[in-house]
Amino acid sequence: MKNYNLNRLNKRVQFGTIKSVQNPINGTTKEQFDPLFTVWCGEYTLTVSNTISLTGTTATTNQLIAVRHDERITTALRALLDGVEYKVAGVSIDSELNAYDVVTLTQVNGHG
Repeated sequence: MKNYNLNRLNKRVQFGTIKSVQNPINGTTKEQFDPLFTVWCGEYTLTVSNTISLTGTTATTNQLIAVRHDERITTALRALLDGVEYKVAGVSIDSELNAYDVVTLTQVNGHG
């Protein structure tokens, strides 16, 4: 994906993990996003036929973003983009010099 315009990297996305946080008042725990690093990203779109052939569906909870190649981005992470939490569902890596990766994000529905 060498032909991605650098000017399109106009958003910030945080990548991180989930940690359990205990409420000091009642002792209950809840999961909370724990940011590890932030990178610039841009929206990336596929045609409908590309989406169906890649995922088998046209799920509207998926978001594709383009980022500079970064080996830290894996499917074990979560992402926070525009205030919405996502799971990293896939990373299409292009490891050439000055390359960009396409990261597939799936929206977290509140139940993990």
